Order: sequence, then C-alpha cells, then structure tokens
Amino acid sequence: MKPLSVDVLLLLAVMSEVVCVAGVIFSATVYDRLHYSGATTAMAPFLVMAAIIVEEGYYQAAWNAIFVALALFVLNVVLTHATARVARGRARGDLDL
Repeated sequence: MKPLSVDVLLLLAVMSEVVCVAGVIFSATVYDRLHYSGATTAMAPFLVMAAIIVEEGYYQAAWNAIFVALALFVLNVVLTHATARVARGRARGDLDL
C-alpha cells in the first residue's frame, strides 16, 4: 500500500506547477514570465524526487530522480539567464537577429 505522504508530495508538486503556469499566463512582462517559468524547476522536481524516494527507497529509481531533479534545477538556471540576456538585448536594440 502506498503511503499517504507520497500522495501529499505529488499533490504539492502539481499545485506548485499550477501556480507557476498561472504566473506565466497572467504576467505582464517577459521578465516576469521568465521568473515564473524558472520557478517550475525549483520545487516540483524535488517534491517528485522525494515521493519516489519514499515509495521506492534508495534504489535505481531514486538515484535517477535525484539526478534528474538536480539537472533540471541547474540547467534551467542557465537557460533562464541566457533567455533574459537575449530579451534584454532585443529590447535595447543591441541584438540583431
């Protein structure tokens, strides 16, 4: 039988994604949208990772979840920063495409 904590962790992950999607939809500027889209990998992957660890223990699936959560966190920071630099360059006219 699955522990209740797994359901709670997955529900929290889904709710954090819903908040981020609502933030992207209702944001006024591109920088606000980047802020909310960057937040998608700040909490939800770690909550899913915790749910997998609770459900499976420290076996192959848990180590894969740890790696994926960390990779999403690090790579999304780089992608968000690069996107913001391009948006700023286009807004200032410094970037020719």
